[in-house]
Amino acid sequence: MVQPISTIGGFMGSMGEACKEMVFTPKKFFGGLSFRLTMIVYFGTYAVANVSEAALDYYNVREELQRKQVKVSAASAANISLLAWRDSVFAREFGGSAVKRKTPMGTIAGFAVRDFFTMAATFYAAPNAAKWLIKEHEVNREVAELSMALAIPVTTQFATAPIHIYAMDLYNRPDVSTSERIAQIGREFNKICFARGLRILPAFGIGSYSNNKFRELTIRQPNEDLLLTRKVTKLIQRMTKPVSSRA
Repeated sequence: MVQPISTIGGFMGSMGEACKEMVFTPKKFFGGLSFRLTMIVYFGTYAVANVSEAALDYYNVREELQRKQVKVSAASAANISLLAWRDSVFAREFGGSAVKRKTPMGTIAGFAVRDFFTMAATFYAAPNAAKWLIKEHEVNREVAELSMALAIPVTTQFATAPIHIYAMDLYNRPDVSTSERIAQIGREFNKICFARGLRILPAFGIGSYSNNKFRELTIRQPNEDLLLTRKVTKLIQRMTKPVSSRA
């Protein structure tokens, strides 16, 4: 998505090359810069979300709105900072600019705004939409949670794609006019929407749903009485005890 590819066909060709590399030269693929940085981003995001959930349980915070605010804030801070850092590296390494230069603050800010909306859609809008479907339309809980986890983060990319294009264009062509940037957004919009939706689907669609199930099994249960019996919560409780208490 940061390479200068002008069509969806070109993007799919680039994806095909990456898939071929993953299958036939996995050591090169999994040891490459793209995979390593992306692994750091999503591991860090979900780790922070899970630790914040466990901490809320440990400190006996039960009010749902407060829980969501804390978890979304923590996960967003981790994701936005990690993604802004990763994408600034990608812009330098894979962007169309022949000269590798420092990433401008406008590009980093654009990435941050883009990722804020994605995180809000993933950790706030999707769960709330699922609850609405369950309550108002009696949709099966698993169906509601999975469908919203898949649909809402992907749909959000229609709003964030222009921000992504603008941020990349600001790095690649720092001296062009506003009208030229708007024209660039028009040219790239379909490709970037498609590409970001495809990327978000496993990362924040399937990934978010799977992580929610992981938390239910290891950290948080719908049954409030079982919250502090979970192994992960107990481990965090022991680790966060004052030294005098352990003795």
